[in-house]
Amino acid sequence: MLRLSRMLSGGYLLLTLLITLITLFVGPLGWAPFQFATIGPGSAPVVVTVAYSTEKEQWLKNAVTRFAATNPHIGGRSVQIVLEGKGSREMVTDIVQGSYQPTVISPASMMQVDQLRTAWMIAKGPTAGLIIAAEAPASLVITPLVLLAWKDRAAPIEQATTSGDFWNTIQKALTASGGRMHFGHTNPETSNSGLLTLLLLADGYGDTTEENASSPAFQEWLRGIERAVPQGEESTGTLTTDMLRFGPSKYDFVAVYENLAIEAMSSPAAGSNGGLHVFYPPTTVVSEHPYALLNAPWVTSDQRQGAIQFRDFLLSREIQQLAIQQYGFRPASQQVQIDLGDAASPFRHYADKGVQVTIPNQLSIPANEVTSALIAAWKVASQ
Repeated sequence: MLRLSRMLSGGYLLLTLLITLITLFVGPLGWAPFQFATIGPGSAPVVVTVAYSTEKEQWLKNAVTRFAATNPHIGGRSVQIVLEGKGSREMVTDIVQGSYQPTVISPASMMQVDQLRTAWMIAKGPTAGLIIAAEAPASLVITPLVLLAWKDRAAPIEQATTSGDFWNTIQKALTASGGRMHFGHTNPETSNSGLLTLLLLADGYGDTTEENASSPAFQEWLRGIERAVPQGEESTGTLTTDMLRFGPSKYDFVAVYENLAIEAMSSPAAGSNGGLHVFYPPTTVVSEHPYALLNAPWVTSDQRQGAIQFRDFLLSREIQQLAIQQYGFRPASQQVQIDLGDAASPFRHYADKGVQVTIPNQLSIPANEVTSALIAAWKVASQ
């Protein structure tokens, strides 16, 4: 009996050792009521946190699913991408204040990358080092700012398009309407598209200079536009959704990213009020959607490698084509072009709604001092 007991005890120990070894080198086998401590480099995934501007949310989520299906690894450890949507300007503020520590930022515009560089050096001092990794941020997709309008209410924009004085013509129409016309743009203090809209307005008035932005004449001109703006939305996506939901009772036309305008075309509400139409200002601003890897103390070497893997995947032909066909972005990769012969391309499908391949003249982004002066002018004009 004693011998049998010893044999059973020895067998149990061997079985326990075998299960432990399998758990360490292969992983847990199904439900495990007894958890063994795991060791070794393959025990935990490499987590890469990507802070992104929300207008590219659906494309990125789709891309993450496809990326995971390729079973990416770094040194025997799986790579896990965690997406965290944030306002483009908000992510900069939170990182500098120390409350947020992503691996990568992908705001809407390169402006926010430059702002992070500057704010980091000011807050941390010249010995803190660069917050953006030595590798230049790569543009993921491209989208210009456009006006999305209800066709029945688009007469002022159509007139402005042929007038040779685009924004002044629109400003006069909004001012003369006495509140009957409604224009929408996001809050330029918190939203990238709102700031880009403000840049275009300033350029349409005269020049995007600090002196011009601070002038009482410009502030009064801008006030004529802001009186027609019901509220400064915080999100460009919310602005587009509200236009579809409420129609001309809230917005006759809005300034949004081209990809959101294309997405709106497929909405059930898009056929109301004469249908939606896209207008390109004679000078516009393009958002590059940079992918900037942070050179920060909290980013490990493995996270850096995983982030580069994911970046290269996003720039692959398959994922760039996905960005065009399903989400209305323009490709950043030189190897991929918009093909008007492609029946799946929204640039072909919505050409009769004003969507076009050619981007008009592009406005250069001014220095931070100018954008700060413009935001100050907007605060005065919107009171």
